[in-house]
Amino acid sequence: MDFKLFALLISNLLSVNVLPVSDDKKSLIEFENKFCFNKSLQPMFSAQALGFLLESAKEFIMYEITDKIDVSLLFFRFGEYDFLVGPYVKNEYNDIKMQSILAEQRLSASHSISLKLYYTSLPLLSSFHTQKEIEACILSFSPASPLYSFRKLQGLIEDKSSLTAYQDESVDYKTILRRYDYENHFLNMISSGNIQQVGNTFLEMQKSGEQSGAGSLYVNNPQASIAILRTLIRKAAEKSGLSPIIIDEITGRNAQTSATCKNNAELLKYTKEMILELTQAVHNHLTSTDKYSPIISEVIEYVEFNLSKEIFLSDLAGENNVSESYLSKKFKKETGITFGNYITKKRCKKAALMLKETALQIQEISAYVGYPDNNYFIKVFKKMYNMTPSEYRKI
Repeated sequence: MDFKLFALLISNLLSVNVLPVSDDKKSLIEFENKFCFNKSLQPMFSAQALGFLLESAKEFIMYEITDKIDVSLLFFRFGEYDFLVGPYVKNEYNDIKMQSILAEQRLSASHSISLKLYYTSLPLLSSFHTQKEIEACILSFSPASPLYSFRKLQGLIEDKSSLTAYQDESVDYKTILRRYDYENHFLNMISSGNIQQVGNTFLEMQKSGEQSGAGSLYVNNPQASIAILRTLIRKAAEKSGLSPIIIDEITGRNAQTSATCKNNAELLKYTKEMILELTQAVHNHLTSTDKYSPIISEVIEYVEFNLSKEIFLSDLAGENNVSESYLSKKFKKETGITFGNYITKKRCKKAALMLKETALQIQEISAYVGYPDNNYFIKVFKKMYNMTPSEYRKI
């Protein structure tokens, strides 16, 4: 395959930079020097981070990463080469938003002009359009190629130091983990949704590592170990058929939380919570698949991960080619409650969890779970829990 011609074709179609990467990583250093505006804002755009991501990439998957200033990069493997497509942006420049980001990162306002010049110099593309054009190019060069799936990556690398730790210790960690009979048992518990035993098994696995002298999951490089463990349990959850969107939300949130932990005890606590939450999601998926009809299972899964949006039963009915009244009756018959009450219950439950586990302001939580009117949210929450969100947070 003429990889240069392939890259040129994509570049011309999308008016975007396309970089073929072989085993020689010099091109990644050149990419960093040319396109990385600021490493604190774009940790995944460094040559080291990109090298790690490319080594971890699977065939027939297009990955998209987006940095803290909403600049995106797509990469995939085709033939003997990895290809970097980008950087590009998906939204118009927002001066207020960018100034806020600079303030959060404690960067001088003097960066704002150069940031605007950098951002506005990049092509404006949609993920969908970019994916489809690349697929067309792949098929034109290799008609028998399988279709590529598309995956957005978030929260995978927080900074250069955590990446270094990950690379330095990954082999040691996997060697340690393979020594124990707990591994397959533990991962099978996740993929089967065994919420009764998975938490204790995880702690036993941790304790066993300490007693054996091989080291626990958190001794040498805590963040590295958590990152590897997160990858393992993602794979276990994928076996159950659980939506990748759900898996990404749970593990991505954990990646952000882990980065703020001050000690190993906190890491252990939040990791166990992630495992329990992910296993519970697998359990819910497996039981809903058995308990509900395919159409209701699909509706439930959609609601679960679109709580922040307006959800209309009429839209879901249209997607499934049935009438709204039919879907409404079927939903109540199978779940025991109306569609509207189900959404309210889910939103309040999600809000209650965030009130306990995050420091977000109540109005932020309100908007996140789908209530832009904070006063209305407080009223609904109080009706559900017999106390206001502020009161609930204190107990």
